[in-house]
Amino acid sequence: MSRVLATLALAGIALAGPRAAAADGGAPAPAPAPACVGVSTDARWVPYGYDHVVVLANRCDRAATCTVSTDVTPEPRRADVPAGRAVELTMFMASPSATFVARVRCELR
Repeated sequence: MSRVLATLALAGIALAGPRAAAADGGAPAPAPAPACVGVSTDARWVPYGYDHVVVLANRCDRAATCTVSTDVTPEPRRADVPAGRAVELTMFMASPSATFVARVRCELR
């Protein structure tokens, strides 16, 4: 039981880490996407695993340039999203895990 609690406590510390660093004067968190740019994630089952897909839906009247990374694929990828359009980025293919967290930063052009 104590081993499970210790594991949960460590997971909580790991999840709180970036927020704590920013609150302590660390690097600020990236600006989120503008309200008119919708961000969603999807883990799509394919043979042998899940494709990790990030969907960027631009409902703005201007094009957006977004930078996307995930906890599984930390190398950032850039995507240009025209006004009124949606773009899907497959960040990882055939992952054994159905869960991932996307980090998205968008700027309107």
